[in-house]
Formats: sequence, C-alpha cells, structure tokens
Amino acid sequence: MTSLAARPEVGPATEALARLVAAVDELETLSRFDSAEATARAEAAVADAAALGRADLEQRARLVRADLLRRRGAVAEAGRIAQDVHRWATEAHARHLLARASFVLTAVFQELGDLSGALEHAVSAVDLLDDDAAPALRVDHLVRLADVLGLSRDAAAPERYAAVLLLAEELGDVDRQVRILNNRSYTDQLAGRFEDALAASTRMQALAAEHGRPLDVGGLDTVARALMGLGRFDEAETALLPGLAPEVLGASADGDAGADFLLTLAEVQRRRGAVDAAQRTLVECVRRCRRHGLTAIRVRARAEQAELHAAAGDFRAAFEEHKRHVAELTELQSAQRDARARTLQAMYETTEARRQSRRWRELSLRDPLTGLYNRRYVDEELPRLLEAPGAELVWVALLDLDHFKTVNDTCSHAVGDEVLRAVAGLLQETGAPGPGSFAARLGGEEFVLVLPGPDAGALARHLELVRAAVAAHPWAGLTGGLPVTVSVGAASTAEVADRTAAQLLGRADARLYRAKREGRDRVVVTD
Repeated sequence: MTSLAARPEVGPATEALARLVAAVDELETLSRFDSAEATARAEAAVADAAALGRADLEQRARLVRADLLRRRGAVAEAGRIAQDVHRWATEAHARHLLARASFVLTAVFQELGDLSGALEHAVSAVDLLDDDAAPALRVDHLVRLADVLGLSRDAAAPERYAAVLLLAEELGDVDRQVRILNNRSYTDQLAGRFEDALAASTRMQALAAEHGRPLDVGGLDTVARALMGLGRFDEAETALLPGLAPEVLGASADGDAGADFLLTLAEVQRRRGAVDAAQRTLVECVRRCRRHGLTAIRVRARAEQAELHAAAGDFRAAFEEHKRHVAELTELQSAQRDARARTLQAMYETTEARRQSRRWRELSLRDPLTGLYNRRYVDEELPRLLEAPGAELVWVALLDLDHFKTVNDTCSHAVGDEVLRAVAGLLQETGAPGPGSFAARLGGEEFVLVLPGPDAGALARHLELVRAAVAAHPWAGLTGGLPVTVSVGAASTAEVADRTAAQLLGRADARLYRAKREGRDRVVVTD
C-alpha cells in the first residue's frame, strides 16, 4: 500500500484542470441543449483554459462556441474561428482538434451552399477522429457526413444513415436516433424517394412517442412533407396538428418561430381545398416572418399567397403576387450571394486567406445555377479588356433564349432551370474560344459572349455554330415537343465611338432585338 506521504499531491490546480477537461468533453457531445446556457458554458471553458495555460482545451472550447454561433446564424464568425483553430491544430499536429475543426467547417460550408467543400471537411472529420473518441462524438461526425452526402443526392447517403443509426441505437441515445431519422427523411425527400422518407419519418414518430419525447415543429414538418410528396394531404395535416400548441409552435429549434412550419401547414390546407383556413395560417406565418426578420421564409410565403389567390379564382391578384415573389426572390438570392462572399472573405482574412482568395473570389463571380460567370464579372472584366493599352478588337454577343417563358409555364420552372444549365454547358463547349474570351449569364434567360480578336466574318461563323448547337441539342427528353433556340446580337469595338462597355452592350442589344423581330433563332452582327 502506498503511504500517504508518497501519494501524488492533488491540489486546486489539478482539480480545476480535471473539471475543465470534463466540461469540454461534455460540451463536445451535447445533443440537446439550451443555446444560451451552452454558450455561457463554452465561453467560461475558453476563459478557464486560458487561465490554466491549456491552449488545446481552449481551442476545443472555441470550436464548441463556433458551432453554437453558427446555429444562431453567425456563420461568418463561426467559419473564422474554425479556420483559425484548424491552422493552430495543423501546426500543433493535434489530430483531435483537426477532426473537430473539420466537423464545424463541414456545417459552415454546407450553409454557404458549397457542398464540395463541406464533403471534403466531413470526410476529414470522420477520418481524423481517434478510435478511442467518445462514441457520441463519432455518431455526430458520421451523421454530418451522411447529411452532406444526402444533400448532394449521393446514392451512398441511405447506407450511411443506416450505419450510424445502428451506432446510436447501440448507445441507447434516443435524441440522436430521432435526429438521424429526421435528417434521412429530409434528404430522401430531396432525392424524390418519398416512400423511403415516409418510412424514416414514421419510425421517428414511433421512437419519439415510445420515449415520451414529442417532436418539435421541425420533426412534424418533416413527417408532413413526406406525406405530401405521396399526395396524402389529409394525413399530412393531421401530422402537423400537434405543432399548433403554443408551447410547441413557439419553441422552434431553428429560430424561425414556427414560421416555416406554418408555411407547410398553409400549403397542406390549400391542397386539401381549405382555402380560407390556409389563408388564416399564412397570415400568421407572415406576421411571424415580419416580427422576426425571416426574409427567406417571407419570400416563399409570397409564392404560397399567389397559389392561394389562384385557388380562390382571383388570378389577377395571383399574378401580381407572383411578380412580387419573383422580384423579392431575385433580390434575396443576390443578397445571399453577397453574404456568402463576405462570409468567405471573413473566414480567410489571414495569410491563409491570401493564399485562397483567388478561389473564393472566383466563387463570388459565378452564377450559382449555371456555373458561368455572372453580371458582376462582366461589369468588372469587360471594361478592363476595353481599356487595356493596345487592346485589340473586342466583340460582345448577347444571346437570349426564344420563348423561354413558354418552357417555364408549360414544363415548370425546374425544367426551365435545367434548360438554362444545358445552354450554359453548350456555351462552355462552343461559345468562348481563345485567350481572353468568356461566357456569362447576365440574368434570366440572357447570356453574353465576350470574344477578343476575330474579324467580322470569323465572328459570324462562330456565332452561327453556337446558334446551331443550341437548336440541334436533343431537347425532347427535357421539354417534350418544345424547341429551344437562341437569338443573337453582336457588336464590336470598331463600331462604337468610345470603347465603353455601355456602348458596346447597347449596340449588341439593339441587334439582338432585331434578331427577335426578324423571326428569332438567328444571328445579327451588322446593321
């Protein structure tokens, strides 16, 4: 037996460190928690670790705080902290910290819409996690990987969810099982697998009921959406009813004050034919959107309001509401792109940022639908080309899809988006050869080609090849019997008094409209 004198001394500092380690371990594995309380605990852990000189524990606590900030919408700050910790961990060869930083960065990139970046970090978060890591932590990392695969419509996602669900069942962790089933149902819906989505959400309902844990509005919404995808609207409304209880509706875990849930309920009621009830529900949804500044949900609510006007037979009001929806949606998408660019900039403000800035700048100058350059790139690059000393002849060609509204109205806006992507692909293949040339989407169904160098004859022949490539593309599988063609108007710097982008685009635009007036599906390069 060791004598009392020989035993290692356990003083206040050692006890404080033990408490800190336990606190950080617990914070990393929290499943359900009050955000304000958890934030206070994480900030206290950061301060305690700094006071004890334990930089590793300080960085772990910072990552917990970053993930909490992200959940509250502070994505830029969360990303900046996670990148900072990732750099520290790389230099310190701290494997666990690298795994945790990648875990947070997965969610950051996911919210920024960069699923390839999210997948890269999700794989690292799983691979770098030590074998002796807490089982709950491993479940969380595996769930986040499954989520990214599901959002990417990857066929491996269902298998990933099934495997991690087994781990959560072995742990007896009901909260994590519910979350896994909810996320699987949601991503199955995105992939159009509504039967699978309903199976997962039904299992989630049963599990929650068995353990006396009522679903929140997010879970109820997931169940209803699966039923809606199968056309079972009566059952969908029944599934949503528990969420109307004030204590449930006001406790939205996503911070949307139940507005998203109410929007789903309004849609279900309209599809059931209960137009008056749907209108009352939508009014409450909009009220909550205004009160809490929920712009994205408010824009979606406009689309639902247009559907309600149409269901009531007021087609003029439906049309006006649809126009407002489109205008606000365009404004919102622009604001979201700008916000993503600012977030990425904030994440990369250090030396690492300078090394990566070209990539993130490129992302901000790309159209998210087609992958082509956007109007911002044209506004920056075209004047640079025109103003360069000794600049050569520059052509600008504006291309506009003919009768594109008919495609949207007849086949759906989703098909219209696919048409735009296909045309963009054709432009990338055939539209912008040679150094300095590029293709961009200006907005809607309008594209631009900027082509330095060719003479008028070569330019006309090239644009005719582009026009013919669009017309000859096999559109039938996408649009049925509707053809897809483009009208093209082009102008060069040799034809304008001043080498300005405005003059060049203006002349090209005039020729584009001439091509429209003369029958469409043609190229006009002279007056």
